[in-house]
Amino acid sequence: MTTDVNIETLIADVEEVVERGIAYVQANAESEVKIDIWTPREVLCHWIYWHAATAEGMETAAAGEGPHQIHAETDDMNARSVGRKSGVSVAWLVEEMEELQQRLVAAARAMPDPNAVVVARGDGSEATGVQRLETIISHWNEHLEEMAEAAASA
Repeated sequence: MTTDVNIETLIADVEEVVERGIAYVQANAESEVKIDIWTPREVLCHWIYWHAATAEGMETAAAGEGPHQIHAETDDMNARSVGRKSGVSVAWLVEEMEELQQRLVAAARAMPDPNAVVVARGDGSEATGVQRLETIISHWNEHLEEMAEAAASA
């Protein structure tokens, strides 16, 4: 577990990758190029779910209410996150993501202990606030690279 971390550095890195991710999806909103089974719009839907789960977990952990509980498998939650946003415009999704980003940043800054567990899964695995921010950074970067590679080879 990471114990010595500059939360502001992590937040800055999250803000940078989220800005790049939103810009990419906006520029490719109508693209049917897929990474695995998802278009850029569907990747954004997936990002929205995990941002919301992380923000909620940070808020509940900071309030002493424990972490956000995720009972389904990751692939199932990802599929649900895309399905729930079916038919929603990219413009609306971007607005939702921007609001979630503000909420996540505020929640990260408000956490008395960024190493507190903020997400717990049914399989017993857990993630701290720091780990979730690190995951957001790496996962968004992975998806951005995959989408760029898929678009280049289309």
